[in-house]
Amino acid sequence: MSVAIVPKKFLLCMVIVALFTALNGCSSAPRSSSTQAPISDDSSDFTAVPLDEQFRSAQSWLANARLMQGEEQVDALLQAAATFQRDGHWQQSAVVIAQIQRHFDDANLNTAQKQLMALLEARFAGHEGRWNYVEQVLEPLLLPRLSVDYPEQTLELALRSASAQRKWEQAASYQLQLINVAPDSTTPQQAWEILRNVQEPDQLTLPPSFQRSQLVAGWAALVRALHQINTTPSQLDAVLTQWQGQFRDHPAQFVVDKLIALTEQPRNRALVLLPLTGQYAEQGLAVRDGLVKALSRLPQVSAQFLDTNAIEFTALPELLQQHQANVLIGPLLKPNIAAIDASQLPENLPWLTLNEPSGELNETSLQQHFFALDAETEIRQAAKHMAKQGYRHPIVLAPATERGQQHAEVFRAAWEAQFNDPVPMSLGDYRNTEEMKNAVQDQLGVTTSEARIYQVKIAAGKIIVDSQARSRADVDSVYLVGGIEQTRLLKPFIDVNISPFMKALPVYANSGSHTLRNDLSENDLDNVRFTDAPWLLPGHNEAKQLKQLLELRNNWGYSTARLVAFGHDALLLSQRLPLLQTMPGISAQGLTGELTVRNNQIVRELNWAKFKGHDVVAGQ
Repeated sequence: MSVAIVPKKFLLCMVIVALFTALNGCSSAPRSSSTQAPISDDSSDFTAVPLDEQFRSAQSWLANARLMQGEEQVDALLQAAATFQRDGHWQQSAVVIAQIQRHFDDANLNTAQKQLMALLEARFAGHEGRWNYVEQVLEPLLLPRLSVDYPEQTLELALRSASAQRKWEQAASYQLQLINVAPDSTTPQQAWEILRNVQEPDQLTLPPSFQRSQLVAGWAALVRALHQINTTPSQLDAVLTQWQGQFRDHPAQFVVDKLIALTEQPRNRALVLLPLTGQYAEQGLAVRDGLVKALSRLPQVSAQFLDTNAIEFTALPELLQQHQANVLIGPLLKPNIAAIDASQLPENLPWLTLNEPSGELNETSLQQHFFALDAETEIRQAAKHMAKQGYRHPIVLAPATERGQQHAEVFRAAWEAQFNDPVPMSLGDYRNTEEMKNAVQDQLGVTTSEARIYQVKIAAGKIIVDSQARSRADVDSVYLVGGIEQTRLLKPFIDVNISPFMKALPVYANSGSHTLRNDLSENDLDNVRFTDAPWLLPGHNEAKQLKQLLELRNNWGYSTARLVAFGHDALLLSQRLPLLQTMPGISAQGLTGELTVRNNQIVRELNWAKFKGHDVVAGQ
């Protein structure tokens, strides 16, 4: 198909603009639909695009383009852009791409030129970290089937884009397709870094069976097998043995070897460090009750409980040896975590702390993991969930205390992390009940509206002005940082200050608004959505055990029951960590939430529920 000829004089001007404008930092980039994000440190290290003449400079290609016309002219310009990218001159490449887009009709480019154009444009966007735009540009090259030209480069960039956006099933699918197309393009360790994050193996898109290599089949089978493994070591051994029999000499063998090494290390004698006396004795005893609950399910495991108020942490190595412990759980209090010198503990001792340290630790170990029952986890989950629900203008209402403001900033940081571009949120704080009312009216714009009405009435004089204050129309949701006392007061203020012709604002809160005796609320909490440990929500399969526990400990509430769930999950994790550590995409279903491992931290995904009158209804 012929390409429209660009006059040589005009093309010369285009080349001059491309060279000199780019060199002076005033170049225009290819068309884009999003604001640029910070450049990634490794985003420039792309697999090279095959060049027609490897040693020709970009300037030489541009000079040739001036003397060409038609398809040859476009080819020369594309080669110049690709050479600029190879040499790290990204802005100059962007100018050439932009000029081609501006002066050549896309309909007149052949298929290979279109594919190279899209790839170069996507690579430039990837260099700048604009991964949403990369995904948009690459889509025609990936669907309904992989493009014939530059498949390795296309898959590599699509893989990076999906990984940067933490779309792990998509990233793993691209990784397996890349291995199928170019087996030597990826080391086994690089492949596993992507595949280990898969959460839903059934959602992987594999190459057609008649094209699928044994290499790809082995990786896919390993991912599925690890997701099928239950908590018992015998099942793990059987699954791994079956996989090894099917895929002998597969490069994923190193994963199997690592997992076997981790599971062969005994974890059947736990030493647990808790405050069993003193100021935090009630919390420590509740966690102990949870560990005992879990021990009843794991008869092969035993535990020895030590009071952190009665031991010297410098003696911990001797205490571990005295009790022949092969796993350490605790301590519960942050200062006690910092008081333990990890370098003095046995090498490769599995250690699960029951909190996160308040600062940097001098020493840590590879087998040390941090598990916390913290409010920050709930706040981050709420921000992510609200953004996913489509809300874009939330109000956060928080107590004007140091902790309240810290939590408000946690929400702000988590909220901003959900978007490439700035998305506004408003923050209101309060010190007492009267300030609560003022904070709500200020954030909803009612105060400003009333002030405008007052000015209008003054201007109107004796004329009667029929008026009603209106709330802001842009606000679409509210997140409450405080506990049930604050939620119970704030929710009615929010409801009465919403304009009558507007929909009620969805109000979100945390587990602090869910207590054992919510019937005192008199419907003040109606429709408030909140996160909490699954064990404390209706419909859980262990609801009967929770009821029995609360009857036995009749002075306890849900806050203490959460600590019991926390202790239970700590022992569960001590046994499941080898698998979770090897494959973070796998989760453990605990009483406190869905548990996964990320960078030696236990990540909890809580459940959602909402108040409906005096009742609590599970679900979003």
